[in-house]
Amino acid sequence: MKKFTTLSLVALSVFLASCSKIVGAAIPTQTISNPAGLEGKQLVASSPLMIESVRGTVSYSTAGAPFDDIQIPDLPFGIKPGGLDFKTGFSQIDVTGACVKPQTFTVTVRDVKVDASDAAASASFTANAAAQFTLTKSSESAGKAAYGVSDTKLNVSADVETAKKFFSILTTGGKNTVSVTATISASDNGLAGCTMGFILKDVSVTLSKFQ
Repeated sequence: MKKFTTLSLVALSVFLASCSKIVGAAIPTQTISNPAGLEGKQLVASSPLMIESVRGTVSYSTAGAPFDDIQIPDLPFGIKPGGLDFKTGFSQIDVTGACVKPQTFTVTVRDVKVDASDAAASASFTANAAAQFTLTKSSESAGKAAYGVSDTKLNVSADVETAKKFFSILTTGGKNTVSVTATISASDNGLAGCTMGFILKDVSVTLSKFQ
């Protein structure tokens, strides 16, 4: 009897796992626009740009304004996404400080780190984006210039286990905090000594590969 019960449990587990894969495969990709209210927020430099291909870092955190769990339709069989893509563009980049502010130059966003946490858990992933943006000066005042940005998208992806952790944090457990940090480099060494601020545009998180 005990052997039969064990076999029954194994069979049930296999059946549920099969159902999870079948149902998961039928769930279409889900895109969440403006996750964490990031639209229009600014990634700000932590220090002035340095010579060596004019490099630095920029970051933004929702720590001062934690946000509620994202509402996702109930998924059967404990299904979670195995794919997570974070995408954003930039509406404007501000260059501030005492440096040369060229009419045009390019900025490459390289390593991007995304962190998420709530009261119960935390998760993070880092990806090499290597996304290049062309900047064109649109206005300039004392010590500051604003630049329009090419319509390029920054797109970074998490692996399966990290995607599942992010999904759990952002949909359960209460108030959430998300932060984004990126390494940047600019094409004009004359920018050394200035700081940059990146205003986010068309921010989204895409969930896929449900399983």
